[in-house]
Amino acid sequence: MSGKYIFYDLETTGRGKKETPDAFNATPKWEQILQIAAIVVDKNFTPTNQNLNEFCRPRTSVIAQPGALLTTQKGIKEVLQAKHSSYQLISKINTQFDEWKKDNPNYIFIGHNIVNFDESVLEYNLFNNLYFPYITRTNRGDTLNLVRALYAFNPSSIKTPLTARGNPSFKLEKLAEMNNLPIEFAHDAYSDVKTSIALAKFVYDIDSKSWSQLEMTMNKEKAIEYVNKNKGFCYLTNFGGRIKLEALSMVCESRYSGWFNTINLANDPTPLLEANNEEFKTLIKKKNRYVISNQHPILLSGKLAVNYEPYNELGADVLNERAKMVFKNKSLAEKFKHMEIDRQLEKEDQASQDNIFPESKANMFTKFGQQEVIKEFHEKKTWEEKYKVGLSLRDPRAQFILKRLIFDESPTTLSDDDFKSVHRELHDRLVINQERPFTTIPEAMMQTDTELSNLEDSEDENKDKKLKILNEYNTYLSFLENYFSTKNPQPLKTGKELVKQIFS
Repeated sequence: MSGKYIFYDLETTGRGKKETPDAFNATPKWEQILQIAAIVVDKNFTPTNQNLNEFCRPRTSVIAQPGALLTTQKGIKEVLQAKHSSYQLISKINTQFDEWKKDNPNYIFIGHNIVNFDESVLEYNLFNNLYFPYITRTNRGDTLNLVRALYAFNPSSIKTPLTARGNPSFKLEKLAEMNNLPIEFAHDAYSDVKTSIALAKFVYDIDSKSWSQLEMTMNKEKAIEYVNKNKGFCYLTNFGGRIKLEALSMVCESRYSGWFNTINLANDPTPLLEANNEEFKTLIKKKNRYVISNQHPILLSGKLAVNYEPYNELGADVLNERAKMVFKNKSLAEKFKHMEIDRQLEKEDQASQDNIFPESKANMFTKFGQQEVIKEFHEKKTWEEKYKVGLSLRDPRAQFILKRLIFDESPTTLSDDDFKSVHRELHDRLVINQERPFTTIPEAMMQTDTELSNLEDSEDENKDKKLKILNEYNTYLSFLENYFSTKNPQPLKTGKELVKQIFS
């Protein structure tokens, strides 16, 4: 086992929501970080003295979901008085992670369910503070993937609760309770990091023989090499809580670097090879899968396939023959290329202009240009100096991110015109009751009312504390609704002064 790991966890303003009503999954990229905890461990999972545990205040422009406050059991009064502002916390994360990477470029960033959640939140928080978003790539792992792999190998090796559908659940706190792992306070980032470390060590101790294979794909380049070298391999999948191994063969890289189009070898590829481009789009449904190299895919030897359904009925000879037909097949690659072009055009036609915002694509950071200006912006000590430097940014999206950031951090710094412009923008975003990819004030109010109603009829042992949290949050939301609706707004105070202004 090589290298060291940086385990980290975030507590945020919410779990995210669907970016568009017809989206398949919710995205957390619009949420704000409220707490980060990180611990550097050695190759034996022993914590070093390098760690981070910090909180920050919520941004005025980000509305928290009330469920997030109930989960952490921190009321809005407490959160508003945190030591750091959001920009201060994100700057601290950026600096600390950069220093650790300089100490060891091969550090692996790892945590529980971080690939689908924490990583996205971190990237967009960096981006919305004008930092390079992708500081944790290309070495990252996920303990959720590790325990799913352990369960696939040997279900009896780890105790899991069951979902309503009878599938295993891999929620961190439940895994900790059932497998005697340390847990101090669920949904506190520092406690969750320590539990994640214990969980990774648990997986290693149970199946140390498989660890090198499980760890290998925490590195993007090694995952790419594995997909390119092996005509057939097994890929761990999870859908609706069902864990299974699929035997795949790679056809080609997609239009996204490190994303591979593969075909499930449970299917006879002959009809796909004989189909024209239009027929292919219909026939390929449920037969292909993306393998994404930088999301810690669990990739295993293709020889394992005959131990699992339906491949045990097909046998090794049939699977090998199908893999030869599919692997890097140029004809299939061309069909995938045409299909992706068509899908992209359809996606662009269906995209709602109402849900396109300047900060919606983190990869825009590299297209802003003027990196020397952004670097100078961060180097300046005062917000007055930062504002002056930032005004030379030419990209209108970067300008918006800059001015909204200063509106949240130091609103008195903005010119009257810029202050009123951002205020109007946030009114239209947060107060008007319409579908948005982020939580709005009316939406948060409805969620709070629902939580209050559920609590009134419950026997929750923390009922009184939660009722207080929700009632305080309702007061905060009403204050913001009035503030963003006023025609002659004044800059808000911060910290204790803002708490006095709201709750006095």
